[in-house]
Amino acid sequence: MIKSLRKNKTSYLKKKIVNTLMKSGRKTTGEKILLKSLKSLQKSTDKNFKTLLHSAIVNSASAFKVNEQAVKKGKRKATKSIPSFITSDSLRITRALKLLARISSKSKNSGFLYKKLVAEILSSSALKGRSIDEKNEVQRQILANKRYLSKFRW
Repeated sequence: MIKSLRKNKTSYLKKKIVNTLMKSGRKTTGEKILLKSLKSLQKSTDKNFKTLLHSAIVNSASAFKVNEQAVKKGKRKATKSIPSFITSDSLRITRALKLLARISSKSKNSGFLYKKLVAEILSSSALKGRSIDEKNEVQRQILANKRYLSKFRW
């Protein structure tokens, strides 16, 4: 489990969520989306919204990321994907929150963003969402290119 989530730092987590949900630099927009989604999450289930949110973040947090690097060979350019580890917990939390926000904003369900976010949190806390599928796809891609991991510097 991610250490900073285990220490129950709710203010730290709230700031991170608001900053990822912020639109055009308006923090009040992120706060409104967070408040509406947490109220809707609390109404929709019997479980505590904090535990649901923590489990959704932990389930969608990946230990790997794929860096795209442009390689120039003569006149043509090619992209090379290089896998790398995410070592710090705060970066894992940030990437998981960005993944949840991106998937909920791209969701094809009609409705508001906070409703889509609630649906994605519920599904990823149950290990079923699109964020879980995307995390597993990244891990499959990295295992296919694990020859690059031998050059990783600890």
